[in-house]
Amino acid sequence: MQTKTCLLRGAGILLALGLFTSSGQAQSSQDPAKKNLLTSQWGVGLQLSTFGIGGEVIKGLGPKFDVRAGYSIMDLNVNRNMDIQGSSLALKGRLHTGGGQVKVNYNLSDGFHLTLGAATDRTSLLIAAGANGSLPFEDLQVKPEDVGHLEILLYPSWSVSPYAGIGFGHTLNRSKKLGLSVELGAFYHSTPQAILMGNGMLTPTASEKNIMVISKIIAPYTWWPMLNIELSYRIL
Repeated sequence: MQTKTCLLRGAGILLALGLFTSSGQAQSSQDPAKKNLLTSQWGVGLQLSTFGIGGEVIKGLGPKFDVRAGYSIMDLNVNRNMDIQGSSLALKGRLHTGGGQVKVNYNLSDGFHLTLGAATDRTSLLIAAGANGSLPFEDLQVKPEDVGHLEILLYPSWSVSPYAGIGFGHTLNRSKKLGLSVELGAFYHSTPQAILMGNGMLTPTASEKNIMVISKIIAPYTWWPMLNIELSYRIL
């Protein structure tokens, strides 16, 4: 009887040890998978787009999803002189685009994806006009400071713009280190806003009536088109 009791106790101990060992092995076999999900499929990308020049960090989540976070910026300045009826006018234009972006890709197939996201929109367009020298007015020569200058500022209504697009290529290449993608999409920034400012003789031009005319002209332009070419490198 004692022998049977000892055998039963020994079998129980062995069974308990076996269950403990198997559960430990199962847990240890799952840990690398969880760890691998966090540490693998990381990359960086360089972008050239209609939203500016920038870069982003890319995290792959399995074969289907890519999470992207980055920043783009573009500043363009144009200065031109125009002669109108013997008078020289100075025209200045300044375009700012870009902002922080967060996007999520859904890879429908190898080399084709859909993208949704949002960006902090810093887009603005400033156009300024003024006289380079004195302007003739009847029998007088009006000084540039008396002529004054006129400025038009255009900017989006929304400071955060949703984004949708389609892409071809690999934002994050799973099989190779380098990836290349071309993305077509658009940011929605609602109806643009306009500010008209003037001084000197041009002060009456900056009227509420003219602001309404400009606002009506730019009202249809609620989307900012996006063409993005990106070169990426998978680091993990």
